[in-house]
Amino acid sequence: MHKRHLVGVILAIASLALVACDDAAEEGRATIAVTLNDGAPIESDVDVAGVVFEDLIVAAFVSRPFNEFITAPRGDVIIESYRITWERTDGGTGTLATREETVNIFVPVGDQVTASIRLVTWADKTGPVLLPLVGGGGTIAMRANIEFTAREPGTESEVKTAASATVNFADTQ
Repeated sequence: MHKRHLVGVILAIASLALVACDDAAEEGRATIAVTLNDGAPIESDVDVAGVVFEDLIVAAFVSRPFNEFITAPRGDVIIESYRITWERTDGGTGTLATREETVNIFVPVGDQVTASIRLVTWADKTGPVLLPLVGGGGTIAMRANIEFTAREPGTESEVKTAASATVNFADTQ
């Protein structure tokens, strides 16, 4: 009688083990570290001699396996998009609109890759939030919160990471 129960318990444990081995969340997980503008605050001029420029900044990415003991070559990622949200840090009101951008940045596991990302667009600089700075002096300080979405090649599972940077807007003319 005990043997039959023991066989039933062994079969139940074996079936649970087979289901657990097929768990997609355990396959090829990676973490991404990102640094914006070498960690320095960003200075953005809203008017350079009557010409408005978009602001591109350098983002440095490093991908690492989620588990440092993984010996298989896992952890490469492709950053596919980023989303920028803004918050005022100077006590003022009004922020730039939330924006999403599509990119294609390949980050091999263990390597550092730098890429330019568009932080502020022409439409942002000529919009109602920053336009009062043109010719009027003053500054507006905001924090750009950027969430990057990536995936590991050959999978559909997303990897997310975020970074923030202080941005000071002014008209230096």
